[in-house]
Amino acid sequence: MHTKEARKADIELGENLKGHIYENSDPSCKQDLLAYLEQIKFYSHQLKICSQVKAEIQNLGGELIMSALDSVTSLIQAAKNLMNAVVQTVKMSYIASTKIIRIQSPAGPRHPVVMWRMKAPAKKPLIKREKPEETCAAVRRGSAKKKIHPVQVMSEFRGRQIY
Repeated sequence: MHTKEARKADIELGENLKGHIYENSDPSCKQDLLAYLEQIKFYSHQLKICSQVKAEIQNLGGELIMSALDSVTSLIQAAKNLMNAVVQTVKMSYIASTKIIRIQSPAGPRHPVVMWRMKAPAKKPLIKREKPEETCAAVRRGSAKKKIHPVQVMSEFRGRQIY
């Protein structure tokens, strides 16, 4: 997913989640969820800035510059931070939704506000690594070198005349 689309999806998720936060009467859950939403806003803004810096460096003469490596590293770190904040928000919203159920119906039938279907997504690497066959050329064994005695090497120069 493109970074702009991911940011928009995070912002929409945050707006939808804020409505459910205020339904929860547990103040600690409210504070935690609001703090995680602020982290998501911060990290998505940081990711936007890092992606713009990377784009400016790439468009600067079309050459790779050493500082671009720092930009890519900071872009990856910002994406990791954003994903961690999203994961923490989802965990906290699960906890908050279970507390909403308990508060609304302590003894009666429990009707969930949110249905949770737990399934871990398939893990994908952040960076595509090249196969070792592609990065290195084939290494072939060279012919065995013959050891030549230094006297033989010097005898080659004796026959030449110096002008």
